[in-house]
Amino acid sequence: MVSAHYTRGPRGFTLIELLIVATIVAIAAALAVPMLKNTAASKLQGAASSLVADLAFAKVESIAHGDDPRLVVFDPPADTYHIAAASDPATPITNPIAARPYSITYGQGTAVSLIGVGIDSVSVGGDDQLGFGIYGGLDQPTAATITLGCDGQTVTVSVDPNTGESTIGAIN
Repeated sequence: MVSAHYTRGPRGFTLIELLIVATIVAIAAALAVPMLKNTAASKLQGAASSLVADLAFAKVESIAHGDDPRLVVFDPPADTYHIAAASDPATPITNPIAARPYSITYGQGTAVSLIGVGIDSVSVGGDDQLGFGIYGGLDQPTAATITLGCDGQTVTVSVDPNTGESTIGAIN
């Protein structure tokens, strides 16, 4: 007796299986895309938070080095700032963590993810240097403001003249 043996071709996916996979991919994409987007608002929030941390560092350094307080020197056209000793404002101090000059340029180096962020304006007592005194207050009688911009949106960081504490305003 001869048995009939035949092989079936490769089995394809059913329509239901394809729809389930497509639905799972769509849900994953809907959840992942907003997290991957680096919007102007999120860049501004990151830049403002980073600036506030750097201002706090300069304040603490000024208290620790009362004989040579620290300055934050801004260069708005270049979208950069650095922390320097008052005795040599042109030379950034060394960042104790990175072991390189404490200089920030938006869109480059440690701030590469903040590409598109710029320093729109700086009001730090009539010059481009924000200084802290030996008790942490500013070296000027009025509040300092630094406005950052990205894609038509702005955020302003304000520094209290008495306490040297920084606050981040709303993104406009």
